[in-house]
Amino acid sequence: MLLPLLNATEVSVPFPLAWSFDPVITVGLVAGVVFYTLALRRARAAGRRTPPTWQVASYYVGMFAVAFALLGPLDAFNSESFAIHMAQHLTLMQIAAPLILLGRPVQVFLRGVAPRRSGPVLRAVLRRRSARAVLTALTNPVLAFLLFNGAMVLWHLPTFYDAALRNDTVHEIEHLSFFGFALVFWWAIIEPVPRHHKLPVVWALASIFFSGLVATAIGAILTLAPSVVYPFYLHVTNPWGLSALADQQVAGLAMWVGGGLVYGAILLGMLMAALGGEDDDEVATAEVLSGDPQHLSRPA
Repeated sequence: MLLPLLNATEVSVPFPLAWSFDPVITVGLVAGVVFYTLALRRARAAGRRTPPTWQVASYYVGMFAVAFALLGPLDAFNSESFAIHMAQHLTLMQIAAPLILLGRPVQVFLRGVAPRRSGPVLRAVLRRRSARAVLTALTNPVLAFLLFNGAMVLWHLPTFYDAALRNDTVHEIEHLSFFGFALVFWWAIIEPVPRHHKLPVVWALASIFFSGLVATAIGAILTLAPSVVYPFYLHVTNPWGLSALADQQVAGLAMWVGGGLVYGAILLGMLMAALGGEDDDEVATAEVLSGDPQHLSRPA
């Protein structure tokens, strides 16, 4: 949908080369990749369960998606183009977060550490009421749904959206809430470890479906609006020569159609997995908590 924009000649810096450096984000991404890789190697060397290759690859792709959204072209042009800003939000919430969790990072980390070391520590932590309360709250599917979609609605209200564009701190809070609540939302659906009461498939599908309806509603409003919703874009020059209203319509279509296709693909994938796949999320927790060598010797 945005491909025609990427070929525009008005852009002074080529879109694929518009990267920046942020020490906090860069260190976080590098650390996430390094620790995941080391834990994966240790788990494999010890003969413990590890995710299949496609899930491991999804983790690295998800981490790249975060970099592309926060350090790459999507961040470089987000204050000049509403469409690019929308693509940045959708990348963080609908692409990066679920891809990272598909790589089973917590399972990989726990299996990369000797279970006889991690098991007692994890049990001790989970026995604390405060820890259980926090974990239960964060993995509550209703709360996760409300936080995820509430953030989407809140930050697209004109007052909050313009505030994020005009203030760097508010903008960072916006991105943190998008990505953080997305991780919480997808967590109960994809990788509910160490709290291994996974959201039932029917409820998970319903949660994703209604999230898609929220995104569709916002996208439709932006696409069909007769005037510019966010005054900020009336005072900037679009790098590709689009009017503020046209840019808004492209952004709305990105959420309405593009976001809908992403949710649809996820729903289809979950249905296929539910009908033909075997889930080992509960086994993963049992392995770490018990340190049972019979479980740990199973291949990926």
